[in-house]
This record gives sequence, structure tokens and C-alpha cells, in this order.
Amino acid sequence: MISAGAIASIEWLFEKALQDNSILGPEDRCLVKLQAKGGATVGSAAHHLVVLNISSYVFRIVALFDFDTAAPTAAHFAKLVHRSETLEKQALLDAFGEFANRVCGEVNRGLSANFRHVGMSTPFALESTCLGYLSVLNPSQMSSFEVDINDALRFDVIICICVDSETSLDFHVDRSAQEEISGELELF
Repeated sequence: MISAGAIASIEWLFEKALQDNSILGPEDRCLVKLQAKGGATVGSAAHHLVVLNISSYVFRIVALFDFDTAAPTAAHFAKLVHRSETLEKQALLDAFGEFANRVCGEVNRGLSANFRHVGMSTPFALESTCLGYLSVLNPSQMSSFEVDINDALRFDVIICICVDSETSLDFHVDRSAQEEISGELELF
């Protein structure tokens, strides 16, 4: 069972991380909208699906980022990864993966305040038609976000929270403590 507070905390962490990592400067606007239940739809061939897992001993979160390959999307993500050339094929997929890694890294750090052992996978790509099989994950909770940047590009993020049927997940994120967390890459 997942408490309403735990769901709200995870959704807030993703919303904040998406807003923090989607814009290039103060002139940009990023709107993250939580979709109604059942918002995930089967993707098309013109989309790329990037997936990461965040897990602990108590839960597993599968985050699926559904990007289109339109020119405004490719241009924005090229700027996000500091590339001047037009991104295509593998380079574009790598930029999507880097972005998803930043977002999930920020969420992972936010969760580590409440959970001692939280780990994260590297990003990997799946065919976007895999969205039609999310029920195989047997998620305890599924949330879907629509991200709109500058009214010029849009992508979706679906999070599946998986908890064993005999496990209870209840926590609250201290939102004031999360204000200083950034999605930048950390080197040790």
C-alpha cells in the first residue's frame, strides 16, 4: 500500500525535477501538468522512450520519458546538452537519456533523505509501443505528466511506483529542504 502522502511526495519530486532541468534560462517557461489517471498512451514510431529505474529495498519507480523527434524538440535538447549541431538518431537519443538521467538523479537525491539505500539505473531506450504493456510491471500507482516548454514542444513522463503487496510505503518529503537540490551531474 502506498499512502497519499508518499504519492504526493514522489509526484512533487518529479514535477520539481522536470521544471528544474527542462529550461535553459529565465526567459523559458516549463509547465508540468499531472494527467488524469490512465493518461499513458501507446507511442508512435516517431517517438523515443527512455526509461530509468529508481529503487530501494521498499519500492521501485520506473520512469518512462516519451519524446517526439520533431525539430523543436531536437533543437531544445541539443541546447540542453550544450551541442550546437542538429541532433539526429543516436545523438538525439543520447541527449534524451542525459536529460532523463538529470531528472531522475534529482528525484533520487530527494528520496535519499527518507530512504537510506536508494539506487538508480542508467537510462535505456525501448520502443515507444512498450507503453501499451505497463501493466506487466504491476504498478501499485501510476502517474503521468505532460511537460510543455515555451508552448513549442511537449513530452510525457510516466512514473510507475511498484511496492510489494505486503509492504507499506508512507513518507513525506520536506519540500523546504529540497529547494537547494539541483539536477546537475555530480563528480566525485
